[in-house]
Amino acid sequence: MTTLWTAPARVLVDRAESGWEGIWTLTYAAGLAAINLGSAVPLGVAVDVSLAALDFAHAQSALEWVRPDLPGRCAAVDLGDVDPGEGEPRARLIIDQLATAALGRIAALTATDLSVRDLAGLSRAASLLFTGRAWVTGRMP
Repeated sequence: MTTLWTAPARVLVDRAESGWEGIWTLTYAAGLAAINLGSAVPLGVAVDVSLAALDFAHAQSALEWVRPDLPGRCAAVDLGDVDPGEGEPRARLIIDQLATAALGRIAALTATDLSVRDLAGLSRAASLLFTGRAWVTGRMP
């Protein structure tokens, strides 16, 4: 069964926590959504979405490098399969919105007092979220 992603993604963007947990949850959701979209489109179209999913997974790993307990205490949100009524362009936009929300939370968190290790992990995650967004939105060369 498929459901539209728009409403649950909006709730997630609006209500995910502001710290590490929210960043991880949004990153996880973006990565899984990219995987789900990649399995619903033709192979030629799926390449960039699959590369985005890989970047989001690496961003998640960067967060877990700093906070290994995140997977055990964060919400692992799966938006499910892409509903044909929503379509590929809308699904890409939703993935972009999830990653953008994670980036916003990273920016807010870096304004606090963090260790060098924390900043390194957040920097790596942010870089990967940026490139993941570029893949999913077609802005990657």
